[in-house]
Amino acid sequence: MLRIGLFLFSCWISSLHALTYQQPDGRLAQLVDAASSINWQLSASEKWLLQTEVAAYPELQMLSQQTAALAGLQINLSQLSAGLGRGYQRISIKSMQQATRYEWSANTGQALFSPRLSPDEQWLSVVVAEPHGLFIELMNLQTGKRKRMRQRLNAVLGIQYQWLADSSGVVAAVATSPDTPLQKALSIQPVVRESSGKAAKLRTFQHLLQSDNDAAYFEQLVQSRLVRVSTRLAIKTIAELPLYAFSLSPDNRFILTQQLSRPYSFRVRYTHFPRQAAIYDLRGHKLFDAGSLDLHESRKTRNGPRILSWQPHQPATLYWIAKRDDKVSKDEIWQWSAPFSEKPQLLYTTAWRYKRLLWSDSKLAILYETDEDTEQERAWLFTAGLSDTPQLWYQRHIKDQYALPGEPLLAKNRYFRQVLQLSESGELYIRSRDNTTLQARLLKMMPATQQQTLLWQSAADAEETPLALLTDETLLFTRQTPVQPPELYLKTVQGAVQQLTARPHPAPVFAQVQQQLVEYQRKDGVKLSGRLYLPHGYKPADGPLPVLMWAYPREYTSVTLAEQRTVPEQRFANFRPTSAQPFVALGYAVFDQVTMPIISTEGALPNDNFLPQLIANAEAAVDVLVNLGVAERGNIAVAGHSYGAFMVANLLAHTDLFAAGIARSGAYNRSLTPFGFQSEKRSLWQNTALYTKMSPFLHADQINAPLLLIHGEADANSGTFPLQSVRLFDALQGLGKQSRLVLLPFEGHHYQSRESLLHMLWEQQKWLSRHLKATPAMHAVH
Repeated sequence: MLRIGLFLFSCWISSLHALTYQQPDGRLAQLVDAASSINWQLSASEKWLLQTEVAAYPELQMLSQQTAALAGLQINLSQLSAGLGRGYQRISIKSMQQATRYEWSANTGQALFSPRLSPDEQWLSVVVAEPHGLFIELMNLQTGKRKRMRQRLNAVLGIQYQWLADSSGVVAAVATSPDTPLQKALSIQPVVRESSGKAAKLRTFQHLLQSDNDAAYFEQLVQSRLVRVSTRLAIKTIAELPLYAFSLSPDNRFILTQQLSRPYSFRVRYTHFPRQAAIYDLRGHKLFDAGSLDLHESRKTRNGPRILSWQPHQPATLYWIAKRDDKVSKDEIWQWSAPFSEKPQLLYTTAWRYKRLLWSDSKLAILYETDEDTEQERAWLFTAGLSDTPQLWYQRHIKDQYALPGEPLLAKNRYFRQVLQLSESGELYIRSRDNTTLQARLLKMMPATQQQTLLWQSAADAEETPLALLTDETLLFTRQTPVQPPELYLKTVQGAVQQLTARPHPAPVFAQVQQQLVEYQRKDGVKLSGRLYLPHGYKPADGPLPVLMWAYPREYTSVTLAEQRTVPEQRFANFRPTSAQPFVALGYAVFDQVTMPIISTEGALPNDNFLPQLIANAEAAVDVLVNLGVAERGNIAVAGHSYGAFMVANLLAHTDLFAAGIARSGAYNRSLTPFGFQSEKRSLWQNTALYTKMSPFLHADQINAPLLLIHGEADANSGTFPLQSVRLFDALQGLGKQSRLVLLPFEGHHYQSRESLLHMLWEQQKWLSRHLKATPAMHAVH
């Protein structure tokens, strides 16, 4: 792909103008390098506590390595990877009983991924990503010494490796050769597409295969060696194939492989390509085929065994889901047990579409299913196995968080697989929230009677979240407040509480920012809310501030669902550089997480009244800010990302509420997403008027407020082509409107590199300072 660099367009510059990366105000810049989020995981034996710290944003040169856009992926050819993300900067492991502690830090140019303990917990494995490959490293937890596997991984379809049950080593997918072919083989040939005449509605995917050359190159890149590597680093090849995924049976006698097969598609991502499943033993003998999936070029449910996995509580029993779709049934659940000499057994037939299945080490299982037409979800309790009659646990609308009774806790069993965690008497442990206070709770529930017992409830002055329940019912949980990041605590059955970790605020300059939940109503009575951030020392008597408002529209089928509050007020305010919050440090008021519900009314679908409701939401938000004395009309900017950017362009096109807008990574011309977008399922040809009305590109002549457009040049998200921003800018420029376009090289839908984030902040800072008026109150606190 031709890289055009970073270009900025504006109506006041007639020619294309190149600009180097810029630095924002230091208070904004510090967030890019601030301490990252930390997470914890307790080992199966409860002996070790693993702590991971998210890596810093990478330098742009890490994103600028040569890539290939194939089959829905942006493949890093040097690393032989795709979509890894930031990874971890630091991994530490600490003994829960002793003072033993080991730390693993990434060097310059490295990132750490996929830390895993061996089943005997004598080894810690970590994947180290470097510019020219990913390598598994092993740490001996008795000595702290480390060793590296020589072969680099093939992570084009994700990092794939798994510990053997006896802890003698790992099975991993590695590259077939030390070098990646950086150039695809070229043959001059016409590119031909043909439609069979059969309807096949699809979303607008990007980075797809474009030719037979692409298909051959993709096949070459996903070709992997499945190998067994001992802790002594001895290696044995099991198979070589275009590997989609693999998994060891719980007893480690078998390996289930799924490989990609032809024909590939020019219309869908690799996940829709044909697949062939097979069973191998660990010596590399292929025992038999285990089913196949055909090419799937449709938004409907896939035919064939679309979910194929090992039951976690059995030594070697496969289960899969197959589409049925008759008048009373949607899916079938099948199982097939080793030695696979008998025919597969039908376990259960679902009335709705299968969603997931949670197993336990007993006969208890929980089956979740959904109905797409009504957007309902329900869960069934099988107390005596899937062959028995189930009990309904709950049924709810998928967006009805208040009707969700909780999420069962999981724990690792003797096979080191995740299963339902049960008490000695067979009770389920359930993590839930109080719908009024949003306080977390931990319950025990007897499946047969569904009788519940409250074990623990979080404090009212903090957000506390259960992390793990130890064997003796000691609770490991996190605690956070609006000014204190999450920390780890331990609570014994007797009630004693011990704090295990402590760290300072990651960005101290923001520690004293004022914040409050603001609740209000729009003109039809629907309850709305937003979180208001005010500069330290600001008082309403000081007068109004310039305001930055950030929002994202969401669709609901009822007012009741739209009004549900799901984010506790006690949650830590994590001032991320990609959010609006940091601008409070520059003296702005920031109105964040502003609710923008689009609700079905009188049998209509939500989008049938999209614009009137969007405008009503924005009017209510502006009114409440003005009534609070925080803002003055005409001095508020609105901003958003992705569908939020789409919202921004529409608000500027259909209202005069805002002095400026910032729209990042959006889609503005809905004719370019003709088979649906967001939750809209009707096509352009089914409702042309709707697509026309909702496309701000087609109303660009009505946009009067200055609009800043930012887009990642390598955006692969469905529908948000970079061209969407380019064409909207072209329209605004041609119409004589104030606008500015920033294309960030090598960036996807969400921006990753340090340089890009700093420049994005600079662009937003300059845009706000140009188009919002500084007020006396702003000068007083700035």
